[in-house]
Amino acid sequence: MTLKNAALHVGILMLTVFSVGFLFASDAYADTSSEYLLDQSVGSSIVFNTSAYNDADTTKLGFKLPEKEELELGSLVMVKVTSVLNVRSEGNPEAEIVGKIYRDCGGTIIEKGEEWSKIQSGELVGWCSNEYLLFGDEAVALAKDVGTMSAVTKNQCTTIHAEANADSQIVSYASKNTFFEVIYEVDEDWVCVALDDCDGFVKREFIDLHFDVDHGETMEAIKERQRKEEEEKRKLIRRNEAIQADGDTLKMLATIIWCEARGEGYEGQLAVGSVVMNRVRSGAYPATVYDVIFASGQFSPVKSGAFARAYENNSAENTTSWQAAVETMGGYTNVGDMTHFRRKGNKEGYIIGNHVFY
Repeated sequence: MTLKNAALHVGILMLTVFSVGFLFASDAYADTSSEYLLDQSVGSSIVFNTSAYNDADTTKLGFKLPEKEELELGSLVMVKVTSVLNVRSEGNPEAEIVGKIYRDCGGTIIEKGEEWSKIQSGELVGWCSNEYLLFGDEAVALAKDVGTMSAVTKNQCTTIHAEANADSQIVSYASKNTFFEVIYEVDEDWVCVALDDCDGFVKREFIDLHFDVDHGETMEAIKERQRKEEEEKRKLIRRNEAIQADGDTLKMLATIIWCEARGEGYEGQLAVGSVVMNRVRSGAYPATVYDVIFASGQFSPVKSGAFARAYENNSAENTTSWQAAVETMGGYTNVGDMTHFRRKGNKEGYIIGNHVFY
């Protein structure tokens, strides 16, 4: 997802954006050691749900930024850690840990202090050291860089056009509650969305726009997520008794490559697989392919349910996506150590096909 405008929109929300680099923290309070991620996953898990394919529910996919009239100046906050930050019950390093907030996550400020601030990120409410937080323009810039914008159709039948013009060719139709990744906003009337093999344009009046950044989790939510993940993994193994665990991991990687890049050349498919495996190996993201794919808000096909349907239908088997998964699991990368990609637009980076990698 990329944004054409130089502003961050949430519906009609516009915030001035300045460029910002990633900042790194190493204080002991922050729990930023990569060892932590060996048994903790980033973000909220989304389990397989084939019924969600054409009935998108974006309410639990990340922290949705408030509407303009609800957003007080400077209320957005983003974290600046390389992995995980403890959120505490009070503003001191000895207080009880009530949850975790992760790299690229955000929330809103409840109370800003000189050294500690009380924030809300998803259902998590607690105190963080200001040393590991970004405020104001820096927070907005990071949110724009790592967040995702999506569109969900409101009508029973919505037309998708070849150009931002109602008289242009209709390239597709979408039923109510269909989920699309937004590539950029054309103007006040049109947005560009990603289709399987091309870009399309849809009128704003026919969609609800969501801009999400990933959120933190309470300790209770972490335990429940881990329980559900283990249960889901057992289901996957039972459904594929003839496939060993490594084979199941390969299937998941091949499926996400197929969903994200089946219309791309082989180089583009390799690049998507490389991004997933770079995250697995980086120490700043979850340590397994499963957890990288299901970290909240990261991959549009997971949000929409398309990944679940493709997995169940074995769509990636005997395709070049499967070959790309084999190569990238074996250590090959054609995008260096890059860990992000989007549909190309105004985002700078290394362009392969219809994607930009960074």
